[in-house]
Amino acid sequence: MARADRAFALLLLLALGSGVILIALLGTLLPHAVDLATRGADGTDAVAVLLLLCATLGIGLGLTSLFRQLLATLALIRSLLRHRVPLTPRVEAAARGLGLSGRIDLVDDPRPFSFCYWFLRPRVCVSTGLARRLDRQELRAVLLHERYHLRHRDPLRIVIARYFAAGLYVIPLVEDLVEYYALEKEIAADGEAVASSGVGPLARALYKLLPDADMVALGLLVPVGALSVTEARIDQLVEGHGIAPTFRPLSIAVSGGALAAAVTLAASGVILAPAFLLVAAAISGAAQQLRLVARALPLTS
Repeated sequence: MARADRAFALLLLLALGSGVILIALLGTLLPHAVDLATRGADGTDAVAVLLLLCATLGIGLGLTSLFRQLLATLALIRSLLRHRVPLTPRVEAAARGLGLSGRIDLVDDPRPFSFCYWFLRPRVCVSTGLARRLDRQELRAVLLHERYHLRHRDPLRIVIARYFAAGLYVIPLVEDLVEYYALEKEIAADGEAVASSGVGPLARALYKLLPDADMVALGLLVPVGALSVTEARIDQLVEGHGIAPTFRPLSIAVSGGALAAAVTLAASGVILAPAFLLVAAAISGAAQQLRLVARALPLTS
């Protein structure tokens, strides 16, 4: 199994396992909320309700951020497609040779970019700026990269991963796994291009795009296939070194503490002792989601 597939499987396993624990916790906390509403103030019940409110706020902020990014991405794609032009003979020949006929949209834009988009039947968007800048072999290498994303329906996979990260904001390790998975997908797509064309064409394409890497900030939720041009990425491509996952120590500590507290609460019903760990994790995660919502304003179009 490829590293990207292993990362996705680990992400799903962590997300589903955490989801089961948190659902069990919800079943423990809800009766306390009912008791508080019917009997009045009680310290234990109040802490349980605070925890529920923090969880609801964080999940709401996370899903709001994801939804706004989706809307922004869809608006951007529609805006780009309004400038769609017929394929040039060179782009059409490359598409036909790679089995991508009818799956590529060429848009009139001076910025050099390409990306894979849509979910059930993905397509590839290529700018005229990119097509003009690359020679035939370099363009073929970029389209091989995009073909990998298209065949694996990576836009859909990334959105699923982002959904888990938004809903499980109290487990920041999920977000770290999402970032690692997205990077591994780019490396796997590079690998397909290299296996067919060698390192040279794709490396040259990335070097040509590197000067404009900061300019081409499309604002896509799913920057799959946008090449993510960085010097580190090019070095990895040329030298062939794998990228080891790096998880923030704080993410591991918060995630482990939150899950341990949730298991304790769900299993014993004892509220006060472990709840403060969860409240701290919830507040930290909610603050992060609030920053993401603020960052998403205004909508990119």
